[in-house]
This record gives sequence, C-alpha cells and structure tokens, in this order.
Amino acid sequence: MVVIPLQSVAYRDGAVPRPDMVSVLEEAARKENARSPGPTGDAAGLELETKLSVQAWVRNVDPAKNTWLDLHVFDENDQLIRGETLALDYLKAAGDDGDIYAFEGSVHRGTGAVGGAAWFGPDARKVQYRLYYEVNGTVFSDGLLRQHEVLADGEVINPPANGRAAKPAASKAASPKPAEAASSKTASAKAPKAAAARPTRRPR
Repeated sequence: MVVIPLQSVAYRDGAVPRPDMVSVLEEAARKENARSPGPTGDAAGLELETKLSVQAWVRNVDPAKNTWLDLHVFDENDQLIRGETLALDYLKAAGDDGDIYAFEGSVHRGTGAVGGAAWFGPDARKVQYRLYYEVNGTVFSDGLLRQHEVLADGEVINPPANGRAAKPAASKAASPKPAEAASSKTASAKAPKAAAARPTRRPR
C-alpha cells in the first residue's frame, strides 16, 4: 500500500491544472552509491545519493517560459528531510507545438565514507514532487502529486546475495486535494526566485 506523508508537497495557490499545457513524459527515482568502482570492481568508498530524472512536455506558446518542480524528500518514517524548488532545463523541441524540458540530478546526499572520513545522513525513502510551467504570466500544472519510493540504505550497501537489487514500490500520482497537504503551507503560484533553483528560459 502506498502511503502519502502528511507533509506532502502543497499545490501552489493560483496554479491552473492543465495537462494539455504541461505533462510528464518520463520519470524515475533511484538510490545509488555515487563512488566510482576501483580497479577490483568494488566501489572506492561509499556516498549514497538519491537521484531524480524527469522529462516534461510543455506547450510552446511563447519563447519566454519557466518550468520547475517543487520537491520533497522523506525518510523511512515519512519525516521531511528536504524541500526545494528545482529548475527543468530546455532539452529539445517536441515537434508537436511543444518543447521538452528535463531535470536529471541528485536530490539527497546520504551516508558516506571516503578516505578515512565518514558522515551520516538520513535514509531517504520517498521522493515527491509537483510540476509547474509559467508562460505569459500564468502558472500551469498537470495537477498531480507524484511520488517515488527508493531502496533503503542497507539494500544499496548490502544488496541481496543473488546480485539482484530489490525493486522499490511503483510511483504514485494522485489528484491534488486540499486535505492532502493539510500540514504543508500552500505556496504561491509564482516562479521561484532563489538563485540556486531558478527555472531557466528556453535559449533562442
């Protein structure tokens, strides 16, 4: 059974639910040891990272546009361990009056040990986000709360003896409801202004 945390990503106030304006084409979340394998094939240390990959289609009605996602990461107890707004970058024209934007990267750095130094981080287990698209002063969304479950730290550090990693639960997409984010503050439907997470504009 898929459990939706209480501190789920809030739907931005004023955003217009229009799947015909913005929609997700591909999405995936995973946890991995980001350290490269050494000469023997074993990982040279430990650096657990949770990564998210999203490709989204947006209707190309104006060259000046912003596309982003509001992200939450949760631990094994459904406690919020990270909340951030991340930009999607222009990838290519879709050829159907649309453009494709994408995000590919780390959304949580967990436990690690390299060269005698060690650090500990929360065990990320769920990645959750909502997608937005701003054009001509209006913010659109596909209207869905999307959630992925990733492997526990222990399953990445010590995979099953047969070499097959356990499969995380399938992603969950749900229609936004006010009660769904009762404990989260509703955000404004405006493009984020933080420099580290500023949505990009399509280059011309």
